[in-house]
Amino acid sequence: MSGVTSCRAIDTPVALILFNRPEQITAVVAAIRPSAPHQVFAIADGPRDGHPTDRERCAAARAALDAIDWPCEVVREFASENLGCSARIESGLDGIFARVDRAIVLEDDTLPSDSFLPWIESALEAWSGDPDFAFATGFNALGTWGETAASHFCASKGRTLGWATTSTAWRRMRAIDLASYQHEFGRLARERGLDPIVAEQCEVVIGECLRGDPTNWDRLLRARAIAAGMFTVISSANLVANTGIGLDATHTTDLDEFTNFLPARSAGPVSDRGSAAIDSEYDRRAVLLELLGLSLRPEVAARLARAFRENPALPIDRLTRLHLQPFLHPQLSIEVLEHLRRGGVASQRLERVLAVLQQLVAERR
Repeated sequence: MSGVTSCRAIDTPVALILFNRPEQITAVVAAIRPSAPHQVFAIADGPRDGHPTDRERCAAARAALDAIDWPCEVVREFASENLGCSARIESGLDGIFARVDRAIVLEDDTLPSDSFLPWIESALEAWSGDPDFAFATGFNALGTWGETAASHFCASKGRTLGWATTSTAWRRMRAIDLASYQHEFGRLARERGLDPIVAEQCEVVIGECLRGDPTNWDRLLRARAIAAGMFTVISSANLVANTGIGLDATHTTDLDEFTNFLPARSAGPVSDRGSAAIDSEYDRRAVLLELLGLSLRPEVAARLARAFRENPALPIDRLTRLHLQPFLHPQLSIEVLEHLRRGGVASQRLERVLAVLQQLVAERR
């Protein structure tokens, strides 16, 4: 995780989101220490009922903040009761952005490389004045992407894993009423040139929201940004590592979901803002990769994709059709997985999915 180390303190406030993982938050505090941010906000949810270890582990995670030993204002926003992951993060960030005009956000399982804080602060400085700016993120779903010399690019498809935004952008995204986009989103997506697969994924999230289905706060935030025509600034190299994968995690419990195992790299700070043109090729590949990582039964998906190609009128619900997209675009999906392998990601599931895709391509020759 070596890279470009900061030579000055970070002026932008840093928000740390923690719960019951003292080991992970301890590592994050150690990672940001060289950049010595002047202000740290800590958002913590309360222990859950029926989880006997939560009270002790939540207390230990909160105590880990005592390791902040540089000159710094630490604002602790600790819930006494469990509000739930999404509700606590949203309410915590609402409170932060009511007090400051910008912030860098790190969850306890998002371990930044040495160059993350300098990069993201520079990206925020360069792009925060654009009215359509949603957020900047150090998470690059493909590991590396874009021109070698470039420090960043713009896309519709960003992930809130090691990210930063302004209070103006946060409030705009939070205020978006997805119900108002339900019937016109398809038209807007076409007018804006949004990749059809990205649009389809966004429509699935909008549908989940309107039905009242459980949906993570970050998926809703990204859908709101896309619906509003906002863009994300993404580092040309992935700058964060996911350390929260395990059976005790809230969401990332799949030990072989290979999209979670991207190594953290380094990138220089943003020195030239450049164009705000959307990199639709990244958007498409990032969504395909996300769906590939969730493919537990690729052989079944391939059979269904064959049937759908032969009969596009086959009655398939929208969510299933979305998850078939990598198998309806097998050559591009192969390129995405091979790109990931060249970046150092190894997984038995990756190899299994890759073999199924290669068979699909061979059948078409």
